Amino acid sequence: MGVIKTCSICNEEIEDIDKAMLREIKKAAMKFPGSKKDEMKKIHTLTFKFSNEKICEYCYLREMARLTTIMRIKAMES
Repeated sequence: MGVIKTCSICNEEIEDIDKAMLREIKKAAMKFPGSKKDEMKKIHTLTFKFSNEKICEYCYLREMARLTTIMRIKAMES
C-alpha cells in the first residue's frame, strides 16, 4: 500500500485521481499566458499544486471559484 497523501489546505486524505488527467492539467498549466495579475499567478500555482497532488480536488475547485470570482469583480469595476 502506498503513502497516504493529505491536502496541504484542509488536511483531508487526497483521493486517487487519474494520473493521465493530472498530467494533462499540468501540461495545460505550463501553457498559461504570462500575466501580471495576482489572481492568474495564484491560479497557476494552485493548478500545479493540484496536479502534483499537494491539494485535494475540493480545495482546488473551491479556490479556483474564489479566484475567478475576484477576477470577474475586478473586470466589472474597471
